[in-house]
Amino acid sequence: MNRTIPLIVVASLSSSFADEVAARLRREGNVVYVTHSAEGCLRVATSVMPDVVLIDQGLPPRLERLLREHPSSAAARIMPLTKDSVPHITASVLHAA
Repeated sequence: MNRTIPLIVVASLSSSFADEVAARLRREGNVVYVTHSAEGCLRVATSVMPDVVLIDQGLPPRLERLLREHPSSAAARIMPLTKDSVPHITASVLHAA
């Protein structure tokens, strides 16, 4: 995608964790959508054409495959979302977008 502001989907079963990550990314000027299920992630990502999708490791592994197969989300960079990855997410996301 060629956007000036990255569009990111954060998918986590933990609403507090997803909100924390989203707040951090929004402070950096990103547009962020938050979902709390595989179905929600798929629905949002295929409708907004994100640059990056951050997926909680607790979500089904098939989610990444489904995102890759859909034309609206196939170009997105898909990254794992863990508590250990949070400090590095901003730099990685900005580099990816």
